Amino acid sequence: MTNEEIATNKLEQIANVSDLNAAIKRLERKKFLLEENLKDDFHSVLESLKPANILKHTLHEVQESTELKHNLFKVALGLGAGYFSRKLVVGKSAGILKKALGTALQYGITNFISKRNDKDDEIGFRPKRKNLFKRILSI
Repeated sequence: MTNEEIATNKLEQIANVSDLNAAIKRLERKKFLLEENLKDDFHSVLESLKPANILKHTLHEVQESTELKHNLFKVALGLGAGYFSRKLVVGKSAGILKKALGTALQYGITNFISKRNDKDDEIGFRPKRKNLFKRILSI
């Protein structure tokens, strides 16, 4: 049904029983079509909310977005550098103080690498030494 037909049907007056029966059948058909559309929409939403489809959609977005790839790379690089720096400081067996220092160093290096500003890299800007400690321990 087009919009014109709907508008014409609204303007029509039901004069007898046959017009009433035709209007009822038309409304039942419209109801059936709307219910089918609702069922189809429900099934498509249900399908899109399955964990496997959410994962596929997310992986597709990661593949398409270069900025997201870059951010994930920076975070992974930061985590790796932090982990290895901690392993270098702490070693196999260490005391409580050395472990705490290693954890703080891991946290600082991870934050430093993952939060580093790309604009600073582009223009060759190097932070001053007095701000380096603040940048490492920034949250």
